[in-house]
Parts: sequence; C-alpha cells; structure tokens
Amino acid sequence: MRMKLPIAVAAMIASVAYAQGGFGGPGRYEIMNERSGRVLALDRGDQTTVVQLAPHGADSEQWLVEPGPGGALFIRSALDGRALTITRNARSAQVVCGRLDRGPAQQWRIDAASADGKAVIVSVAGGRVIDIPNGSNQEGLKIQIYDRNGDPNQRFLFRRIDEARDRERDRRDRWDRWEREHH
Repeated sequence: MRMKLPIAVAAMIASVAYAQGGFGGPGRYEIMNERSGRVLALDRGDQTTVVQLAPHGADSEQWLVEPGPGGALFIRSALDGRALTITRNARSAQVVCGRLDRGPAQQWRIDAASADGKAVIVSVAGGRVIDIPNGSNQEGLKIQIYDRNGDPNQRFLFRRIDEARDRERDRRDRWDRWEREHH
C-alpha cells in the first residue's frame, strides 16, 4: 500500500532534491563547465549543435529547465526552445538540440557532484553524462556524453538567470536601438 504524503511534505522533499548540485529547480539558467569556465551554448549558425563558449549572456547560452516524466528534466535552449538531445547512447556521442519530442533521448537528471554546488547532467536514456571532450577549453568545441568519471570536465555550475532583469535589459536595448535609428 502506497502512503500519500501531505502536499507540504512532498514539496519540501522536491525542493531538497532540486537543490542538489547548485540546481534550484525548474527555471532559466546559464550552465558553466568547471574545468573550461565556458558555458553550454546552442550554435547560432545551425541551431542544432551544442558547443561551449565564453559567456556573453546571449539567449543561445541560456537554458530553460522544465520538469519531465518520472522526475526527469528537459533542458531547452532559451533561443528557440529546442531540447538537449543525445544522438545515441554511446561514449563520445554528440549532444545536440532537437525539436522537443519528450522522448528518452531528451530526458535528463541533475545530480550533485561536489559540496561546492557543482552538478553532473545525466542522460536518463543511458546514464552517461554531459562531458567536455578531453577537458578542453577550446571555444566552439562540440559537447558529448561520456561515462561518468567525476572529473571537472563533467561538472557544471548552474547559475539562475533573473528573467525580470533580462526583460528590462532587453526593453532598454530595444529603446536605445530605436533612439539611434530615429535621431
């Protein structure tokens, strides 16, 4: 017989689970690799390839983390809503962004990796994790999945983006552009 938890207790358990690994639950994030100091980004050219870049705060470097089935998460590009997707469940398989289909290849888990708030991003489909190949800090390097080994090239810091602040900055930028074009 399954016991039903009171809503407040269930919410508290969920918030503790989400707090693991510097991740604070569904929301908008910049995801930075510990070793390279670069962020995960959707290539603006083909809008499919996931690469690492020096952070600039662009929407292609921001990710919307949303709840999925059975505690899984979907990680979607703030640029166009496409979801992080493994191309196959094999070592060194590329991670891309594809149209959201909510399938197993797009389902992720975020696990605590260290006491200082770093996390690993685990594919629910096969247990492999997002990995920066060879721990490189190369700009534009394609992202892969690999067997979990605990190295810093597999650990990420999730920095929540204040969406209200971003909307205000975007509004000011549009206004500044309009003024430059009309004066």
